Amino acid sequence: MATNIGFVDVGPPEMLSCKYCEYRDKDNAHKENADLFGVETKKMQTYLLEIRNMTCGYGKKNICRDLNIRLPQGSCSLILGDNGCGKSTLFSVITGMKKARNGQFFWKGSEIPVESMQNRIGYVPQQSPLISELTVWDNLMLWYGDKKRLQEELETGMLQKLGVNQMQKMQVSRLSGGMARRCAIGCAMAGSPELLVLDEPGAALDMECKKIWKACMKEYVMQGGTVLFSTHDETDQNLADHIYYMKDGVLLEATS
Repeated sequence: MATNIGFVDVGPPEMLSCKYCEYRDKDNAHKENADLFGVETKKMQTYLLEIRNMTCGYGKKNICRDLNIRLPQGSCSLILGDNGCGKSTLFSVITGMKKARNGQFFWKGSEIPVESMQNRIGYVPQQSPLISELTVWDNLMLWYGDKKRLQEELETGMLQKLGVNQMQKMQVSRLSGGMARRCAIGCAMAGSPELLVLDEPGAALDMECKKIWKACMKEYVMQGGTVLFSTHDETDQNLADHIYYMKDGVLLEATS
């Protein structure tokens, strides 16, 4: 008597081959359709910050209208535009300095209130945030809070790479514009923020300081950080993975 060991009759070999082809073709078709719609089949794009349909302004005037932007994690994005087009207003909303009138904010795919993002963002506005009557060290301590951690950053960390260690004993009022800018960038990096928002960070930097700043930003991005900045200097564009143009409060992506 024959013993049933659990094999399933799948038919002759040519039928099995056809079944395999059918499943293979369906899978390939699925992958092709996914690629057509820009879906990466192996790894989905991760956005650190995504803003949808955001509008903000002053009084009755809307400065930014129905704005959409996505910042991939571990990337550098640049916004170009004339003075007064809305770049600084957008940065103020992202960093919690100003409230949006409407819109949605997503952090790593989850919708959250703007206020809950603030401890994850470092911000350098156009106007210096430094207290001019204090020394560089005292200003840094206000941001870092931890003397040991600050000393480590000055000796081997990003503050050392920015050259802030060479000016730590100086009073801020005696710093050049470029020195103050580098110090402000160093302050913004206190607490290891996941996102750096920089409003024209290279405005007061000479060519040598710009090289230092760009090298620091590249290292920060390579370590998984994300940068969003604005500039009027065309030579800064080579730092960016994504470039946006803003005009009259409307934001358009130029590259992706």
